[in-house]
Amino acid sequence: MKKILIALAAIILLVVAGLVYVYVNLDNIVKATIEEAGTRVTLADVTVDNVKIETTQNTASIGGLVVGNPDGFETDYAFSLGNISVRLDGSTLTSDTIRIIEVIVDEPSVTYELGQGSSNIATIQRNVESFVQRVSGPTGADGDKADTAADDGSGAKVVIDNVYVRNGNVSVSAAMLKGKKLSSGLPEIHLKDIGKEEGGATPAQVAEEIITALNTAVFKSVSSLNVDGLLQGVGDLGKGVTGLIGGAATGTGGVVKDGTGAVGDAVKGLFGGSSE
Repeated sequence: MKKILIALAAIILLVVAGLVYVYVNLDNIVKATIEEAGTRVTLADVTVDNVKIETTQNTASIGGLVVGNPDGFETDYAFSLGNISVRLDGSTLTSDTIRIIEVIVDEPSVTYELGQGSSNIATIQRNVESFVQRVSGPTGADGDKADTAADDGSGAKVVIDNVYVRNGNVSVSAAMLKGKKLSSGLPEIHLKDIGKEEGGATPAQVAEEIITALNTAVFKSVSSLNVDGLLQGVGDLGKGVTGLIGGAATGTGGVVKDGTGAVGDAVKGLFGGSSE
């Protein structure tokens, strides 16, 4: 009996020590999880400067979250998401579906880079969509479902009441432009009831919806820029970029139609031809 009690005491101490470790290192654990999962989902390096979680207030803040570029793109990053604040419904933290009351992304910066017959933003969106299809699409054996669930890191699902993206900006660049950029403000984004109709969404599905909304907002900003003017003065380089955009828009690699708005139309094609 004495040996059994000693063993039970040791187990209890290990559990308590584990809980203390998680509590003390919770910020770093969440930071590492975001970086690992984000990189896996987007196929671009994801880094975070800091995470601060206030367990007593059911709030969290994430600073310096940066989504780099997929292979083949040259700018420093695709998304730099500034400051992110999150407010949770604490009563749902132990349930299968966690309710997030509000997410605010303040002062994000987006770099829209043309290249590889497409753009970095469109490439990241396709990567996320592909990941979501792999982990949530039809699967065969139960083992496959278990593997995809583990890869997704989903566990509990989430419902988000409101997501706000504010005070952002977007820059347009291309390798052929030798560092030249055009910048514009990013329209404010407000998403509501993410995952509500489905009874909860996985982190990958949430990422897909938010990136799709960002992609649409970036399109609106890019389409209002004087990209033709950006290309003036760079000679053959400008023609090369026009051809690149045309190839991305038409899939043929040819030069798009002449005249004002040609490049804008081609950029529109990169986003699927619509801002809706």
